[in-house]
Amino acid sequence: MELKELRNQIDSIDDEIAKLFEKRTRIACDIAEYKRANGMEVFQGGREEEVLKRAVNGIPPELEDGARLLFTTLMDISKCRQRELLTESKPVISEPGKANPLVGAVTKGSYTADACEKFFGGNCRIKYFSDFASVFRAVEDEAIDYGVVPIENSTAGEVAATYDLMLRHRFHICKSTMIPINHVLAAKKGSKLSDIKVVMSHEMALKQCSRFLEDGGFAFSEASSTAKAAEAVAESADNSVAAVCSASCARLFGLEPVASDITDIKDNFTRFIMISRDLQIPKNADVVSLCITVPHVAGSLYRTLTRFAYRGLNLCRIESRPMPDWLAYLKDDAFEFIFYLDFIGSIRDENVMKLLTGLEREMKFYRFLGNYEEI
Repeated sequence: MELKELRNQIDSIDDEIAKLFEKRTRIACDIAEYKRANGMEVFQGGREEEVLKRAVNGIPPELEDGARLLFTTLMDISKCRQRELLTESKPVISEPGKANPLVGAVTKGSYTADACEKFFGGNCRIKYFSDFASVFRAVEDEAIDYGVVPIENSTAGEVAATYDLMLRHRFHICKSTMIPINHVLAAKKGSKLSDIKVVMSHEMALKQCSRFLEDGGFAFSEASSTAKAAEAVAESADNSVAAVCSASCARLFGLEPVASDITDIKDNFTRFIMISRDLQIPKNADVVSLCITVPHVAGSLYRTLTRFAYRGLNLCRIESRPMPDWLAYLKDDAFEFIFYLDFIGSIRDENVMKLLTGLEREMKFYRFLGNYEEI
């Protein structure tokens, strides 16, 4: 048989499948109306397993897994449609931005200060804190209007401390931005590169310059920020200690670069987020962030992501972190994770709001982090 004829047969079968899919979806909508009238939940676990058993009955063993996946996907699409019909979207209440705000950042001279300037220009007052946890607490307690913290780096990945703090504190993301990172190795005036034995900096900065530091055979010492490292070097009487920081930070603390442009990857950026206690949604907000848990069973993350694909929503970031001990009551297994999701969309869109409402109702852990724009 010729290839064209075989393809024609496939096309004919696909036409039949499309008609049956349409018919199945219409019946699923009728089922949704029945569930609404009788106060039933969308998910009926026993029914799902019954469908899967029927689907693989008589199927050759080598096709059983494929058949289960096909019918699981069909049921997931049906559930998405039913949720659309059964879920009422919530009203969105957004607070206005603050004029002449008080902004929290970590240590004068760090890259966070550059992010503050990009977010606010000169129209803000900056209060400096010793660590990111203090910034989150101040936002939650409304001691400051906004906080600015790093969340990820294009070279070194996620900022673990920020992700962990995001679980513990009440806040919303208002904006995000990317700041170019260009590190120098800064030491006391008169020092040479050959004098340096120990290098201090924030964990992320050390990772971003790992090749240079390993080639130089330096010992590492972590600090709470690049600026804190520069300050410690400036106050030290030891000329063998240097800091990884920006050139402007080195000047601020009276240090001089003994090596410049030391990042492993030259196109190096850190993404910063601006956080507030209130929900503030800019007019051009087009990124939604949330964190959830999913059931610790095979395929559960895939099935959760199907709900985004069904609505045509582009997931632009997925991060996972081990579930912390203080959420142990949610664990079904020692290796459960919290998933952080970013997708393109607006909660002013009714379909997006219905999706979030459904996730909030059904997931063991759900937190909406914000709807914001990147500037």
